[in-house]
Amino acid sequence: MNRFIFADAAKCIGCRTCEVACAVAHRAEHSVQGLTAQTLLSRIQVVKEGKVSVALACRQCEAAPCAGACPTGALWREGGAIRMRDADCIGCKHCMVVCPFGAINIVAAPAGEGMQIVKCDLCHERAGGPACVSVCPTGALGCLDDRALTAAGVRKRQRTACVPSAME
Repeated sequence: MNRFIFADAAKCIGCRTCEVACAVAHRAEHSVQGLTAQTLLSRIQVVKEGKVSVALACRQCEAAPCAGACPTGALWREGGAIRMRDADCIGCKHCMVVCPFGAINIVAAPAGEGMQIVKCDLCHERAGGPACVSVCPTGALGCLDDRALTAAGVRKRQRTACVPSAME
C-alpha cells in the first residue's frame, strides 16, 4: 500500500490552514505574498457539510484509475505515489472523471502555458514531508503508510473488543 494523507473528521475544525500551507509549499517563491482566494491553488481541499468538515487529498491508489485513464502519460506511479508532469497534460480531464475521491483538478496554468494538474504529491520535494500535516492545529491530518494503517486497525479492533455489545 502507498502512503497517503489521512484526515480525521472528528478533529477537523475546517480552518483551511492545510490548504494555505499546501498552496504556499507549491509556490515557486514559497511565500504567502500575493496569495489570494483566486490564486490559492491547493492540492488538498477542505470539504464542509453542516457541522462536519474534513480535508480531501489524493489517496495515491495502488491501481490508480487516474494514471490508467491519462492518454498522454502525464500521470504515472513512481516511488509509491502518483506523479504528474504538467507539460504532458492536454486538459482532457479523464483523470478527474475516474478519480473515486474527487481529488484531482485540472486548471489552466498560471502563465497561460497549457494545463496544470492539481493533486496531492505528498510534498515529495519537501524535506519535512507534507506541509498540510505539519501545520494542522488539531492534528487531524496524518501521513499513513501500510504499517501505520495496520497499527490503527489493531487499535480500533482492540477498542471495539473492550466495548460492551449493544445487544446485551
